[in-house]
Formats: sequence, structure tokens, C-alpha cells
Amino acid sequence: MHVPCLLTALLCCWPLVGLAEPFSAGLIAERDCPAGISTKHQENPGQVRLVPGETYRVVARNRAEPTHYQVRIESARPRERWVEVACGRLAPAVTDTPRGPDAASAPVSAPTRTGGMDQQFVLAASWQPAFCEQRQGRPECRGQTPTRADARQFSLHGLWPQPIGRAYCGVERPQREHSESGDWQRLPTPDLKPVTRGALEQRMPGTLSALERHEWLKHGTCYGADADTYFRHSLALLDQLNASDVRTLFEASIGRRLRAEQVRDAFDRAFGPGTGERVRLECDPAGQITELRIGLKGVITDQSTLGDLIRAAPTRTLGCRGGWVDRAGPGR
Repeated sequence: MHVPCLLTALLCCWPLVGLAEPFSAGLIAERDCPAGISTKHQENPGQVRLVPGETYRVVARNRAEPTHYQVRIESARPRERWVEVACGRLAPAVTDTPRGPDAASAPVSAPTRTGGMDQQFVLAASWQPAFCEQRQGRPECRGQTPTRADARQFSLHGLWPQPIGRAYCGVERPQREHSESGDWQRLPTPDLKPVTRGALEQRMPGTLSALERHEWLKHGTCYGADADTYFRHSLALLDQLNASDVRTLFEASIGRRLRAEQVRDAFDRAFGPGTGERVRLECDPAGQITELRIGLKGVITDQSTLGDLIRAAPTRTLGCRGGWVDRAGPGR
């Protein structure tokens, strides 16, 4: 075969990766689209498809007015895949989550504006003394006293994108297995700024047991933002709860029982009528209130108001009908 003919044959068979135009953005998947290795052919090793709602890093487009974007899918081999532009909508530029022993595995980092108007979440706020009642040997429970901050206010459990089954987005199987088994110390540490890390250690006592690693992998990777933004938003919402009449009610009721209606009424006073109906109480078998699970809906930003997010959410079932507000240390 002559050289010109050989070159022609190679160009005809070569996937269009070589003709890609570098392009940086995020693609929020809206359709269950195949992700192939070429724009012209149907090769799709592993039969990889986009997951609606997930955000993928766009690394290239096939031309200035594209018909296809090349996205990076960490679980695919090869990772770079082509999808049609109609498969989703563009978001601001994103970057890969840092990898290595000190960084969590996640599909992308994203802007500080998270969720669409219809996106729902649950803010899980724990009453730490009740959590520790049967777990006195855990690092975060040893030495808890009535004067410690986590004995008098709510602690962060997590911020969970809904539905609850939406979890471990882009997380590889070994890390998921460690997370699900409770072997959290073997999980990578989320990449956080020092100020965020310090605030998290104060308001999430479970960091002493690596809870933040588990929460990031299970829920944060589905949040559409980097780890620092995820925890910064979570803490900002928790702080609004702890600055409200709800926390005041719980602190004043330590050692006594609270009815669910009292808790919901406190939410109505603090965050507006109807917000109490968006809150579910969790109690342990001993009848102690262990957690509030607060429904949220809408776009979360650094300036979000907790009351607005709660009011937009659907109503929630009551959960337990009330329980004891535990004090720090063994016994009520």
C-alpha cells in the first residue's frame, strides 16, 4: 500500500479524539445516554451510560458548535467518553477532585451553587448525648460532659441528597465496601480548607471516628460540589438550626421529655409556619430523641436561608411521637 493510501486509511478508522477541541465545563446529565469512545462509531467498552443528575467533567468538544462533548468518567476504561450534547446541560467549569492518600475519590468538583429548584435534601442533625448513650467507648463519646458544646446543641450527621438511595456517586467499589462496613479509617480524607476542617471538627464530633470520610463518599459525592463546599454548606445550615428556638427548646429540656408537636411548633416559630411539618424525629429503643431529619428543597448557596429551604420541601412523616432529651454521660 502506498503511503498516501495508508494515511487515508488510518484517518478514516481513527476515532475523533485527535480532532477534539479542548473545552472545560461541567455536564449535568439529564438523560440516560451511552458514553462511547468515538463520535462516529458505537464502540462502548463496558456499556457505560450517564447517570441523570450526576455532574461530569467536560474535557473537549468535537467542534466550536458541538454535537458531542468528551467527558471524563472515572469508573470507565478508557475514562474519556463521548456523549451527545442533548444528554445534559452545561454547568460552570469544574476540576477533578485531588487524588491520593489525603483526598477522596469523587467524580468532579463543582461550583458553590448546588442543586436545582426541584432538588431535595435531608439535613440530619444529631443530639450527641443520646447517640453516645450506648457508645461510651467511641472516641467522640469518651469524656463528653454536660459543659461540652456537643452536649447542648445539635451536631452534624450529614446533608443527604434525595432520594436516599442516591449515594456513592462515582465511588469505586473498594472504598464503598470500606464505607458500608464501617471501616472508615481506611477511607481517604476529604480535601478541605483548614478553616472548614476546624469548623467541622467542632460541630461534627464524629470526625474522631472518621465520620466525615463516610459522609463525603456516601452522600457528598452526589451533592454536585467539592468536599469543602459540601461541608461548608452543611455547617452553615446547622449553625442556623443551633441559633434558633429549636436548639433553645432542646437545651432547656435536657433530662425531660419532649413531644413531637413541641418540636414542630418550635420550628414554626423559628423558621415560619408549616416548617415543623417538614421535620422527622428519630428516637432510639430507649425512647431518647437521637436526631432531627429536616427536609429541604431548592438551590443551596453560601447565602441560603434554612427556613426558605424547609418551607419549599414536601411534608415528612412524624417519626417517633416524642422522647427524652438526653444529658451527657450515662443515664438520663
